[in-house]
Amino acid sequence: MISRLRITAIGLCLLSLLASTAFAQNHAAPFLRMGVGARAMAMGTAQTAVANDATAAYWNPAALHWLHKFEVSLQYMAGAKADRSHNYVAAALCAERIGTFGLSWLNSGITGIGQYDASDISGGLTDWSNNAFQLSYARGLGAGFALGLSAKYLQEDLADNDGYGFDAGLIFRPYDELTFGFMMRDLAAEIGDDDVPYEARLGVGVNPWKNVTLTADAVQVEDDDATLDLGAAYDFDVSDNVAFYVAAGLQHAVETEQANSGITGGFGFDFKNWGLQYAYVEEPQSFLDANHRLSVNFFFKECNTFRSLMGTLKRERKEEMMMCKPDGPKEFIHRYIFEGNPSLKLSLELLRPEHKDSIEAVWMETGGVVSFPGINFATGSAEITDEFARVLDGAAKLINEHPEIQLLEVQGHTDNTGSDAINNPLSQARADAVRNYLISRGVDPNRLTAKGFGSTKPVASNANEQGRYQNRRIDLVRVR
Repeated sequence: MISRLRITAIGLCLLSLLASTAFAQNHAAPFLRMGVGARAMAMGTAQTAVANDATAAYWNPAALHWLHKFEVSLQYMAGAKADRSHNYVAAALCAERIGTFGLSWLNSGITGIGQYDASDISGGLTDWSNNAFQLSYARGLGAGFALGLSAKYLQEDLADNDGYGFDAGLIFRPYDELTFGFMMRDLAAEIGDDDVPYEARLGVGVNPWKNVTLTADAVQVEDDDATLDLGAAYDFDVSDNVAFYVAAGLQHAVETEQANSGITGGFGFDFKNWGLQYAYVEEPQSFLDANHRLSVNFFFKECNTFRSLMGTLKRERKEEMMMCKPDGPKEFIHRYIFEGNPSLKLSLELLRPEHKDSIEAVWMETGGVVSFPGINFATGSAEITDEFARVLDGAAKLINEHPEIQLLEVQGHTDNTGSDAINNPLSQARADAVRNYLISRGVDPNRLTAKGFGSTKPVASNANEQGRYQNRRIDLVRVR
């Protein structure tokens, strides 16, 4: 038989789950406000403006807009007092020109609760479980804005209740280094006969230095005192295929009657298509001590872009852009990109006036590579610009006119800004986008391959903007 002490402890924890951040007032469905994702929890839950994996469906559905084409996040909570569980599974899928969809399942509960009848006779053990199934959608609005909406079905088996809820979020990104987020959780939400309290979050994310992210969220749960969550993370590359981050935060930095401050921290590794994360979390109710969050993320090719309204705070002057053009034949071809000339063939013909019947000399002259550096895609995405599309139209025509070019490799390259976890799939997505565009213009698919190299093959120094500009490029490399 379970000891009375254990029964009392479990009862206290059950009460804490029912009361959570609002003890006597906002008691309904507190598991919805416990947070998810190891990186997010390590950053003090301040994620409204910066959520960047499939857990964005929870933190701010609008942030789903800047995710990769397909992502999956799984979280497991360990070490929680009194056999409590809080686990999460989410997937996000980007559909080009339509938007980004998210599907998630949040499960929380307690195992091993003792049952007693009126005569104080044990009836064995039982479990208590809560579930939230959520469908989310996000779409960019232009001018640095994105909007997201979620609908959720709630289920509680202790009292055999169910219900529903809605979330809404907005992202505004005036600059690449500055993002604002706002979200309302559980609008008009109910479970059984209880109204679920709404939670409002206003967040800001700042990147003051390379690879450094600082975040803050002002949080207001209905009828509770407002509080503040703070977080920071530092990402850096360990190798070409491995990135590492460390993060720390402070949950409830402004203590209230409902919750105390709690220190959070953690770290994680990102590999080519997946990542592993850990977080240590002190709970807002001190008698619950701390728990540990473990997450595994899977991510694939990038789809959407999230353009800021004003671009980067580190403004690039037009004359600097002109200075960083490479010399020789590549410079001439590059000039045609920005002048919008639709015929790449013309530029190549002018480069080799003595060779009118074979393109082979041109490839030899350029080292077998025709390079397109600079701004050929929307920022952070694989969306081909209109200017670059016109050049690719000419390239497709040229390739079709010269069957002696049996195989070309479209290579995508980035500078070293950001981690390999971002750059590698981005460069591959851009190479794929160019290959697909050429195919759409009639080039035989068997004559084209595509490969992304991330930042592994720079042609200039990444120590300055001019060099990084040259390294952000697409190369057409003749294989045979």
